[in-house]
Amino acid sequence: MLFDYTASRAQEVPLRLLDGYRGHLMIDDYAGYNAVGAQPGVERLLCMAHARRKFIEAQKVQPKGKTGRADIALAMINKL
Repeated sequence: MLFDYTASRAQEVPLRLLDGYRGHLMIDDYAGYNAVGAQPGVERLLCMAHARRKFIEAQKVQPKGKTGRADIALAMINKL
């Protein structure tokens, strides 16, 4: 596990910090990590909290009283 603070969000920061890294990389969908995530031997793991947020947004625009795909997805995520 690594925590490193840098004032910049530039792609060069994770490239420098994770140079030569192989394994799982838990990230949000920030584009600055795309180059690291595309390297051989790196498997991107995305954050369920960020995915869940999009289903909550979709749930808010459903017609009142209707159950939709967002409800189903949120029920599955809640089981996790």
